Amino acid sequence: MCPPELWRDNGRHHAFRLDQLGKNILRDAALRDLAALPEEAWERRVALPWLVRLNFEVPDQLLPELPSEERDFIMETREWYEQWNARRMKEAKEAEERAQLRGQLQMTARLCAIRLGRPLTEAETAALTERLDRLREDRVGEVVLSFSAEALAAWLSDPNAT
Repeated sequence: MCPPELWRDNGRHHAFRLDQLGKNILRDAALRDLAALPEEAWERRVALPWLVRLNFEVPDQLLPELPSEERDFIMETREWYEQWNARRMKEAKEAEERAQLRGQLQMTARLCAIRLGRPLTEAETAALTERLDRLREDRVGEVVLSFSAEALAAWLSDPNAT
């Protein structure tokens, strides 16, 4: 955690005293705290890209000439940024997949409701979710489009349906 003397309160947020970032231990702590801020914090959105950029702008051929603690800091910052960026990309992909599955469920539930002539019950929606996961959309789509309303209702109520 960053020592209290490195923070200032501007009435809305606590902000870093960036002039103190040159001190290695304090800079490391400040960067960790900056990375821990919520994504929407203006301090994070403004300062983090610049601080990362400053460390990336050191050409690799100059790294051996730097003091070891500066070199270590730059390498750790690069590694941290790559991990952070990879985690963000993974989270974005997972969020996209969840959104796609929600959309798929909503559309399939609407088609079922049209076929049945009524909204799905909670149990039917849960069964449909399970079937989409287990049998995939092609099979579920085939059932929804080819079964009669009575057969579809029976298929949704049968836990062993395929």
